[in-house]
Amino acid sequence: MVVLGGLLAFFLMRRRRADEEVYYEETYVEPVAEPVATPAAIRAETPVVAEQPQYLRAAPVIAPAAAAAFANDEIAPVATEDASLAEAEAEDVEALTAGDAPVADRPWLEFAMRPVRAGSNVDEALVEIELTVGNAGNIAAQDVRISTFMFADGSASEAEMERLLIERGDDGVAPVTIEPGEGTRVDATLAMLKRDLGEQADFSPVIMADARYRLPDGSEGRTCATFSIGVTDDDGAHIEPISLARPLMREDIAAHLQGVPEHA
Repeated sequence: MVVLGGLLAFFLMRRRRADEEVYYEETYVEPVAEPVATPAAIRAETPVVAEQPQYLRAAPVIAPAAAAAFANDEIAPVATEDASLAEAEAEDVEALTAGDAPVADRPWLEFAMRPVRAGSNVDEALVEIELTVGNAGNIAAQDVRISTFMFADGSASEAEMERLLIERGDDGVAPVTIEPGEGTRVDATLAMLKRDLGEQADFSPVIMADARYRLPDGSEGRTCATFSIGVTDDDGAHIEPISLARPLMREDIAAHLQGVPEHA
């Protein structure tokens, strides 16, 4: 009986322990990730491209009446001018004004060209001149505007020469009045850049002299003449081109009138 009682007590205690030992399994919950906001798409801004620079070049202004005549002409290189007025030699003025003018009762201007030196320096071809202007008329020439231009022989057409007179006719020395039988002189140095003459070893300068003045009726009178400048031979009958081989100014030079002076 004792044995049976012990066994019974053992089974009762085991059952009670089994009842007391209750296991609770926690339900596994799959972790949920925090919601992540989808970033807005980044729009690439259209790059701002700077405009290409526009280069403006002003066209040379030519008087409307002459524009058509000069539209197709190449522009020849023209010398710069450094000029001043001086007192003319009396004998030069006398030679210019001797005799009667072809047209009476008006001013009548004549030219005498004397080249002083010609040659070159490192960068330029140069000609120094004295231009005497005498009034052979019997009326004073008022508001006389004298200009000189130099370019290489053959580089300018007649139309180009006329263009020079139209565009630069008022350039040069200050206006003067020349009384009948009197005169004035322009001393000028004309220079051209050697690079404008290309690869030439020498050059034959041409100088155009122009004088414009006011006539008694208010209209414009004009005298224009063109001279070739070069190295002279012994008798002075011929002239040769001026060498540019080395910097040198020569005095054995002469001026030859091309054609006849124009008067208006």
